[in-house]
Amino acid sequence: MFTKEGEKNVESVNTIIGAGTIVTGDVRVEGSIRVDGEFEGKVDATDTLIVGEAGKVEGNATVGNAVIGGRMFGNVFASGKIELERGSQLLGDIETRGLVIEDGVVFQGNCHMGEIADGPVRRRDEIRSEFDIADEFEEDDAEV
Repeated sequence: MFTKEGEKNVESVNTIIGAGTIVTGDVRVEGSIRVDGEFEGKVDATDTLIVGEAGKVEGNATVGNAVIGGRMFGNVFASGKIELERGSQLLGDIETRGLVIEDGVVFQGNCHMGEIADGPVRRRDEIRSEFDIADEFEEDDAEV
């Protein structure tokens, strides 16, 4: 969806909810979806969710990337990047690897970025602290 220069490639959008259209229900898309009308329900897209400037989404979204230019009321889980464009509103929690927020965005919620699942616990288990190593040396010295 994003080109090397960071520009959005709109040609790859294969599902569009046009302006003046109201859709209620859950949607699963192989590819990208653009919402310029109103959508209420769960969005599951393998690529990008684009909420146009006049678009409104009420519900959670699990996507590859998200570009929010309108209003989004729900949680967004993106395996890639979330971009909040100038004038957009996002009321909900987000979980993503990358986040871009332009000036004039309203965002109310929590943000979790990067590898979240068991990250700190895994690192603690994999990396021995200096104190653990020092304890081992003390035990070896006591046995001699």
